[in-house]
Amino acid sequence: MPYESGLISYAAFASLALAMKKHGSSLGWSALPPPRVLRMLGWALLALSAMAAVARLGLALGVTAWFAQMCVAAPLLVLVLSWRPKLSAILAGVGLVCAVLIVML
Repeated sequence: MPYESGLISYAAFASLALAMKKHGSSLGWSALPPPRVLRMLGWALLALSAMAAVARLGLALGVTAWFAQMCVAAPLLVLVLSWRPKLSAILAGVGLVCAVLIVML
């Protein structure tokens, strides 16, 4: 199973969560992009994760694996956001870097 689409999905959901006033302000970072940019980035990353899964597994299995990995990534983000909000944003960045490394190998 390709893990890069799950990692990208986690980053996408993290970006969408940070676009919300509640979660974006809980980090205390002033260097966050505007919410509109974060929302566009989140949706673009969700599309990219779907394309990664379909490219790796084909249409039928790719879409199924993509939905399954999104069903794991979203609750994982919710749990990490409620426990350590800053860690969730850091894990999203690390996940994107790992996804790029997986694709390159």
